[in-house]
Amino acid sequence: MRRVINILFVLVSLLLYVACDDVLEDDITDDLVNPILPNDDANLEGNAVQFVWDAIAGAEEYRIQVIENESQRRVLDSLVSGDNFTYALNPGSYDWRVRGENFAYVTAFSFPLSFTLNSSNDLSNQIVFQTSPSDNLFTNTNSQIILTWDRLLAATSYTVVVEKTIQGNTSTEIQTSDLTDTSFTLTTTTLSEDAVYTWKVKASNDTSETAFSTRTIRLDTQDPNQPTQTAPTNDERVTTTVTFTWTLGSDTGEVQSPVTSILEIASDEGFSTILETIETDQASLEIDFTDTGDYFWRIRARDQANNESPVSEIRKFTVE
Repeated sequence: MRRVINILFVLVSLLLYVACDDVLEDDITDDLVNPILPNDDANLEGNAVQFVWDAIAGAEEYRIQVIENESQRRVLDSLVSGDNFTYALNPGSYDWRVRGENFAYVTAFSFPLSFTLNSSNDLSNQIVFQTSPSDNLFTNTNSQIILTWDRLLAATSYTVVVEKTIQGNTSTEIQTSDLTDTSFTLTTTTLSEDAVYTWKVKASNDTSETAFSTRTIRLDTQDPNQPTQTAPTNDERVTTTVTFTWTLGSDTGEVQSPVTSILEIASDEGFSTILETIETDQASLEIDFTDTGDYFWRIRARDQANNESPVSEIRKFTVE
């Protein structure tokens, strides 16, 4: 490969980066995160537990662990941001603890607190946990997206609502009740055009119901703009350090998915021998070359919905 790959340089740079990051990060090893809710010996009802703690300076994320007392099984071990986290649990008795973390340091875990979660037929304080697709999904596929959620023990039926938003105007596309399954399939009839689709689900029984839980699907079938190269220009002679720049243009589609650029460098104009393929969310990239000679470059764009632009023109440059 003609791109400079100096193993010693890379290793030294990595060590310097880690050392620098250690210096920049706050040493939180002597700190302790204070858990707030649920407090010790708390008795809760429903299907969801909100864990709350005091944030500490220097912690970027928090690791929360929950142990089921009867089985001693760890039912939750997650790294989260912020100072609270809501999680679905089955009725039972649990212990929980939390610690702070950053790139270089961790605190000790807080002292475990116990709580009991009791089943309840009252759905008013319970939550329907949507499982798929993920929230704020960008997609270019409008054929059969299956919506799924966790079953609530006290629920006898579910209601699903799907709304479509285009240019700030929202309309209800689906509203169906008395569902007993925990899934619902969207077809091309509903996903008929590029738009933001909001899907909501709530659970009901004879005496109560939950609030709606909400997620969004962003349908984007429009390809990104063809990138326009800026530098190096065609047949430009350059030094061994080459700065590539380009523009992507403005996205005029209804849904504007985040776009990344894919830069390819080859030793031949037909790109039968591609030396480098680099994906970046920037509009410039600097590359060092160890070998002089002729090279060719091109670029294309891909958005988060998996649409791809036409490839740019092919440009030749010479490293001297």
